[in-house]
Amino acid sequence: MKACVNNEPKLQTMKSTIHEHLIKSIDEVSNRILCILIIFAFGTNVVTGQVFKAKTASVRFFSEATIENIEATNTRVSSLLNTKTKQLVFQITITGFEFDKDLMKEHFNENYMESEKYPKGTFDGKIVEDIDFSKDGVHKATAVGTLKIHGVEKERTIRGTITITDGVISLAGKFDIVLQDHKVKIPKILFSNIAEQVEVTIKATYQAYVKK
Repeated sequence: MKACVNNEPKLQTMKSTIHEHLIKSIDEVSNRILCILIIFAFGTNVVTGQVFKAKTASVRFFSEATIENIEATNTRVSSLLNTKTKQLVFQITITGFEFDKDLMKEHFNENYMESEKYPKGTFDGKIVEDIDFSKDGVHKATAVGTLKIHGVEKERTIRGTITITDGVISLAGKFDIVLQDHKVKIPKILFSNIAEQVEVTIKATYQAYVKK
């Protein structure tokens, strides 16, 4: 009788290698998307030191309803800030929203947001105020631009706060979205479960973009 061979170490090594290649592929795709986003938003004449990309960023929405409040958080968020032109760009992956219940996530992506058809949400705007990003401080800020959700563009004015601490730029803001403005339809049977207006909170911390 042949002795049993323990292949578990080999399997673990294979899994580890596959995982490393997967992470590398995701990073490469993310970097390509970031480069495309920079060119699209800021053009090819990018000056080192004036463009910042989000090191961490999140978008949270909260819906208050009669039966049950609904909230979800998304960290699959990209953002760029040009401190010279004051241009601000956000892009989120709609399927990146995480809910407490899997069924909520399924309904959100399939029935409301149609995430396969409209996979991204974007904001492309400009900061109104003149801010000295070279100095520490806390500043009230207003961004005016185009918010695109569910394939529908809407001109928006979003207010928030920009904080600069030891040269690190952070941004926080809060605004409401009326679902009807972006043609997000709610089945009548669920009217009592989901509010027609949701509260959105955005946060981002930036680091200098280094062109490779």
